[in-house]
Amino acid sequence: MLPVKDCTGCGACSHICPKNCINMVADNNGFLYPQINNDKCVNCSLCEKTCPVLNKHEQKSITSVNCYAAKVNNDGIRHNSSSGGVFSVIAEKVLKNNGIVYGAAFDENFVVKHIGISSIDDLDLLRRSKYVQSDLNNAFSLVESNLKEGKTVLFTGTPCQIEGLIAYLKKPYDNLTTVDFICHGVPAPDVWEEYKKQLKAKHKAEITKVNFRDKSLGWKNFSLRVEFHNGNVYCNTFKNDPYMKAFLINLDLRNSCYTCKFKNIIHKSDITVADFWGIDKIEPSIDDDKGLSLLLLNTDKGKVLITETENNLTLTEIDIEKTFPYNPCIIKPSVEHNFRQYFLNSYTKDDFGNVVDSCLKPSYITRLKRKALQIKNGDI
Repeated sequence: MLPVKDCTGCGACSHICPKNCINMVADNNGFLYPQINNDKCVNCSLCEKTCPVLNKHEQKSITSVNCYAAKVNNDGIRHNSSSGGVFSVIAEKVLKNNGIVYGAAFDENFVVKHIGISSIDDLDLLRRSKYVQSDLNNAFSLVESNLKEGKTVLFTGTPCQIEGLIAYLKKPYDNLTTVDFICHGVPAPDVWEEYKKQLKAKHKAEITKVNFRDKSLGWKNFSLRVEFHNGNVYCNTFKNDPYMKAFLINLDLRNSCYTCKFKNIIHKSDITVADFWGIDKIEPSIDDDKGLSLLLLNTDKGKVLITETENNLTLTEIDIEKTFPYNPCIIKPSVEHNFRQYFLNSYTKDDFGNVVDSCLKPSYITRLKRKALQIKNGDI
């Protein structure tokens, strides 16, 4: 069996179970884990045979990957995207061919869930990063049904979600294209819920819009922007917003993110996209601070799709090894913060920003309180 600490929550085991005896159940921080009904289990081991963590396969050579700096030629789309807007171009191509695109979207309560769309009018739902682990729900089963119906499908997600889908499907489909991204890690859903709760209390109104990647101050200095029903707007840069600080210093990531088994130059996805951090050092002539994508073409299918859409993109070929110093999450997982467990035990008990700051620059009294809480909860 897979140790709990290594489970990514992809849900492939739950989807594949012929007896429907595996449910994905949230832990104390909202992370989903498989829970087996032993009374219904027939010990077929299909869940273990499908798990992408338990069944890692040999990777291809780095020479098979094409690396580019990329941006969409439409400035409006690029402004409304996290980085260079490459995803929008790929997705539009699929949707115009009557295909279906799956990705992470906010629901009406700003909970992040994977959904499928079939109209370009809905594409903005899937744009921009959502710094919360998404609930895949029954997305894998829906994708399989679409593929068997002969529909073209584009599925986007984290590397572990992509490998979970591929493992669940059991065979390749010519009508499936997968796109993942270089992942820092996935924050706890309940941490996001608490932050929303505190923001709504401070602004005395319901949230109407969230953008984790507002570019009003530039791509490199992006902001978390939250709009409220009463007209209030909260906007703070990633360096100053407490939720983004907690994410970026690794206070609230899933356990498996700290030992991620999917860190590799070669991904199983057809295409990998990310922010191209460090472009100002590698190729400053193409850096305009409006957003640029790091684009990795991992398969022939991915290369063909980009070729078919390249009239809408500006591509600059880059030596992939030059990107590693500025994009370390390509090859290594995030390092767990020393005060992570303290944070996860404390974020609902005080002002969110105060808890984050106490993990960054704790005073003597704060350190004593934290130590007492750690002892009480058996964390040390």
